[in-house]
Order: sequence, then structure tokens, then C-alpha cells
Amino acid sequence: MSFATKIKAVLITGALVGAVPLLVFAENPAPTNARKALNQDLRQKQEALRQEAKTKRDALMQEAKTKREAFKAEAQKRVDALQKKVGEERAKRIDQFFNQMVRKFENAIDRLNNLADRIESRLTKTEAAGNDVSKQRDLLKAARDKISAVETALSDAKAQFAAMAKSENPKVAFEKVKELVRGVAQKVKDAHKALVDVVTAIKGLRLGSEATSTISR
Repeated sequence: MSFATKIKAVLITGALVGAVPLLVFAENPAPTNARKALNQDLRQKQEALRQEAKTKRDALMQEAKTKREAFKAEAQKRVDALQKKVGEERAKRIDQFFNQMVRKFENAIDRLNNLADRIESRLTKTEAAGNDVSKQRDLLKAARDKISAVETALSDAKAQFAAMAKSENPKVAFEKVKELVRGVAQKVKDAHKALVDVVTAIKGLRLGSEATSTISR
């Protein structure tokens, strides 16, 4: 066999060997298509769950807003009831002090919710860029639960403060209110730390051609 014939045989053999994977791939497209369909179905289910969670959060936030307005509307009633126990001037000072704390906590809750929403938006974009953000979403859910705990604790403090005006011993009742307020403050710190943990977990994930940056707090 001449050298040229040998070269020709080698080229033909190589071409056939190279064609085998292509033929196999062409004959078996189903697994890839099935995976794509499965991933698409999973993404749709995850999106549905996120929308459901958002609807619940919106409802809770609206309920919290309604309670805030109701608490403000009853301020004068609380002062009137309390002044019968401790005097007008002291009743006004106590109510003013507590209302300042309430506004401080409500503003903190609003900031925490806004930060959580920004993180949620960033996670959605990062996920669309091909990143697995399931861990970060779990952390965000835990953080949102802590924010809800702040709102619940603040509602408890408000209820205790309202009951204080009718208490036979306002001084003792007010100590309980202050204890609840300290608890709210700690829960605010816990919720903020939980959100910072999410932001830290997001760092380094790719968003398109850029790495994700720290979300401003």
C-alpha cells in the first residue's frame, strides 16, 4: 500500500470516528430537551411560590399599616385614661416617649423591608444570569421571618402600653412596656444582621459579566 493510500485510509477512519459522537448526539436529543423542560417547570413553580409569598407579605404589611393608624388615632384616649392615674403632664410625657420609640421602630421596619425587597430583586437578576441562589433565598426567607417578628413584638408592646393606662399600678405596667421595647430593639438588630448575612452570601456571584456588588444598606 502506497504512503498516499495509507494517509487516505487514516483520514477516512478519523472522519468516521469523529462522526460517531455526532450521530449519537443527534439520535438522543430527548434527555437534553427533558432537562430543559424540567428546569423550566421548576423555575415556574419557584416563581409561583415567590409570588404567593409576596402576596402574603403585602397583606401583612397592609394589616400592619392599619394597626399603626389605629394606634395613632387612639393616642388621646390613652392620655386621658393615663392622666387619671399619674397626672396630665406625666401622662403626656410618657405617651410622647413611647410614641417616639414606636416611630423609631416603625421606620426601622420599613427600612428592613425595603432592603429585603432590594435583595430579592438582586437575587432574581442573579438567578436569571445562571446562578444557583437557593441558599441565598433560604437566608432571605429567614431574614423576612425575623422582620415579621419585629412587627409582632412591636404590636405586643403597643398592646401592653394601651393596657397600662387602665392598670391599677401604672408604674409596674410601664416597666413591662420598657422590657418589651428592649425586646423589639434586639429583634431589629437580629433582623438587620440576618439581611447582612444574605448580602454577604450574594457577594461573588456573577451577574452577567460582572460580579455582584454589595447592596447598600
